[in-house]
Amino acid sequence: MIKIVALDGYTLNPGDLSWENIGKLGTLEVYNRSTITQAQERAKDTEVLIVNKYIIDRDFLDYCKDLRLICISATGYNNVDIKACKKRGIRVCNVAGYSTTGVVQHTFAMLLHWMNSIGRHSSLVKKGYWSICPDFSFTANPIHELAGKKFGVLGYGDIGSQVANVAYAFGMEVQVCRRSNIPLDQTEFEKVDIDTLWSTSDVISLHASLNDASKEIVNEKSLAQMKKSAILINTSRGGLINENHLAECLRNEGIQAALLDVLVDEPAKLQHPLYELANCKITPHMAWASVQSRERCMETVCQNIKAYLNNKPQNVIV
Repeated sequence: MIKIVALDGYTLNPGDLSWENIGKLGTLEVYNRSTITQAQERAKDTEVLIVNKYIIDRDFLDYCKDLRLICISATGYNNVDIKACKKRGIRVCNVAGYSTTGVVQHTFAMLLHWMNSIGRHSSLVKKGYWSICPDFSFTANPIHELAGKKFGVLGYGDIGSQVANVAYAFGMEVQVCRRSNIPLDQTEFEKVDIDTLWSTSDVISLHASLNDASKEIVNEKSLAQMKKSAILINTSRGGLINENHLAECLRNEGIQAALLDVLVDEPAKLQHPLYELANCKITPHMAWASVQSRERCMETVCQNIKAYLNNKPQNVIV
């Protein structure tokens, strides 16, 4: 039987899922995390590696004499040296589309939490403010509806298009900026250029891939174009934003708020310029991590290995 090793399996399965189906395909070893030395030892006679964010570079591949398949339990594959794998005849497969529903849900969870000041009002109720209120209801700050506001989407792949659909369901005017010239599948949405997206949107949600063209696309210049009342959401890649520029903008109330699930460096350093800002809410890159998303991801990893064993590889990067 082939040997299958998961080098950093904890994020995919912290204990609430089962590795059983993958284990039926060979001799399976699952490690929550691996140091460089541990990974070298664990991978040296392995045919199939499962990795999430563990870095597979040219030097590491020197220890992998029997390696024939790398299964990335994620969509992004920048942690794997694709050119080196191709040169050595090692297949690399990823998993796409597994977390769309979860990311869409998290995008609006953050937006609705901010719009209705859920945390603030819950805290005030528990501190007794409602108990001493002369009226049956109170609001600590104005609450505004989403309906009628302009929702801007940067990037229109699977996730961006589904986010746009939900925004439209809330009664928002959806405008989309995408690089492709392909017409939008929804005639109700307006396709706009990036300057229009920045300057006219009440809410801007980032769903673009990270590359040389999109790196730090949110910066001092683009932030200055945004409305002071604008809300920026990022559930895509931290590198889309220049975090120092964003921190300065929020500090000076250049926009209303930033709602972030991703940062440039993850896990984020303790002393981060965005942590001290009340108008910046940050979650720990968790939008992808619903139980159902991880179940879909694990099942696709299993199917990727099966396809490799049947000489019909799928979801192939190289």
